[in-house]
Amino acid sequence: MTQAVKHPLKWRLADIDGSGCDQVNIVMPDFDTPTQEASQDKEILLATDIPSPHNITMDIGWTEEDSYLFFMLLDKMLNMSEMMEHLDVSQPEVVDVLHVVAAAHFIAPLDSEVYLAEDIHTVMSELDIGDLVAIHTKDGFKSAVVAQLDSIEAVCVLLEEVNIDAEHRLEVYDTLTVNKHNILPPEFGNVMPGDEGVIH
Repeated sequence: MTQAVKHPLKWRLADIDGSGCDQVNIVMPDFDTPTQEASQDKEILLATDIPSPHNITMDIGWTEEDSYLFFMLLDKMLNMSEMMEHLDVSQPEVVDVLHVVAAAHFIAPLDSEVYLAEDIHTVMSELDIGDLVAIHTKDGFKSAVVAQLDSIEAVCVLLEEVNIDAEHRLEVYDTLTVNKHNILPPEFGNVMPGDEGVIH
């Protein structure tokens, strides 16, 4: 499925698969249909594992923040900056990116303090939206993505589970609010090292 990602996208909060639980789904126009008239009426639904925060079916337009995060992740995580006009949304890597964007929009971030281990001092470059980072938790170093950012804190989407004990467990795509000084270079996590990482 090759779609024009610059076309406005929507979130659909609904129980699409009949599981009894409303999930977050991505709605996009079908540009594989042979005529413009058909593409105007036909949609493609991509389901995510992100639970809906509401118990009613509704459509919500993507925000500027959603789109910005999506394009930044395509560029930084998948190096697809040259392929953004048309994108194969069936690729597993692109589906993962869509999950991260959905999590950032719909999952309320938790305070990270109870999950964090001791600080580690290292050299960290300036953070930006879409950056791969690592977080030192009591369950070890965990990879995450910066989804929101201000001068003090960042909202990070986890790319790995955190399992400290029965009361302190986090799933992939859960979100945490983390003080910027607790964020580590991605080399600490389960990602490929880059050229700019310096670990002390």
